[in-house]
Amino acid sequence: MRFQLPRLTRQQVLRVIVHIAAWVAVAIIPRLLSENPPPFQLRNVMLPLTLAGYFYLNYYVLIPKLFARKKFTLYFLLAAGLLALVYLPMLLRLAGLLPHHPHHPPGGMHYSRPPQGLWLIGLLAWIISSGMRITGEWFDTERARQDLANKQLTAELAFLKSQVSPHFLFNTLNNIYSLAHLKSDDTPEAILKLSQLMRYMLYESEAARVPLAREVEYLRNYMDLQRLRLDPEQVDIRFTVDGELDGALIEPMLLIPFVENAFKHGVSARHFSRIAVDLIVRHDQLLFTVQNSRFPAVGGHDPNSGIGLPNVRQRLHLLYPDGRHHLLLEETVDEFIVELTLTLAHASLPARG
Repeated sequence: MRFQLPRLTRQQVLRVIVHIAAWVAVAIIPRLLSENPPPFQLRNVMLPLTLAGYFYLNYYVLIPKLFARKKFTLYFLLAAGLLALVYLPMLLRLAGLLPHHPHHPPGGMHYSRPPQGLWLIGLLAWIISSGMRITGEWFDTERARQDLANKQLTAELAFLKSQVSPHFLFNTLNNIYSLAHLKSDDTPEAILKLSQLMRYMLYESEAARVPLAREVEYLRNYMDLQRLRLDPEQVDIRFTVDGELDGALIEPMLLIPFVENAFKHGVSARHFSRIAVDLIVRHDQLLFTVQNSRFPAVGGHDPNSGIGLPNVRQRLHLLYPDGRHHLLLEETVDEFIVELTLTLAHASLPARG
């Protein structure tokens, strides 16, 4: 079996180079601070090497095993104790308990500020390694939390969107059944309109966003399908579009619940009815208004009547947060009005996985 070394990413290689350069600097800086540095010997790198060992021991062991588990007292005792061990040989020489190296005067090299500079390097190694590990853990946790939130958001949006299609399909099939039962000549055209609607629902609405023009075409086909089953003398249906649609994007199947509710609750077999839908685009703002007649409730409450609006409210809250949408529902004695404003260019979306 052939052994292969793991491939490093460019970021990992850069991190290794930065760490090596930092420790080379630690080895060189004390000599630069010395007024009379001795000849370089191999033991001159022992302090930087022990500091490096302390740095990575704190980074990979002490922080995750003790500090992250809230064993603060044990952590600080070990971290301070190990740092003291790093400087123990130098402290013993300063105290005269160990012989000085040849070429070294008592107390070590003549530093400009001996030996506080070396202690400062040790403290910096402690502080920097702790800060890097703690902030790294925080960023990793935050990234994982955001990924989880995005996955949950995507799953919730998929569930909400899946509720739209069966509800709409159920109502539309009832309409076509009524036409077929009456042997209406409009039945073939209704089936064709339904096929166009289903094509959009099945193949295009799975995208995170769709062109606003396609969503408008979907609404128009839906309203045309409704016209086929209604008497134009009894129901006044109007749909107007104003503004530039090209380039604008919108979450699919977002507007249809308002229009569907207008036809479901705003049409009466005994009274003249009116449904008016207006869609206006100005720059990145969409104003969508639906007005329909309102009649006194007849019979018991329909348990399915509340599927659409709670659904779309939740989707708006998830997809257009932080003031990027405004929904106003208003009831008068004889009219129900929906006004929806969307900021199209700045709608936030979860990542699609």
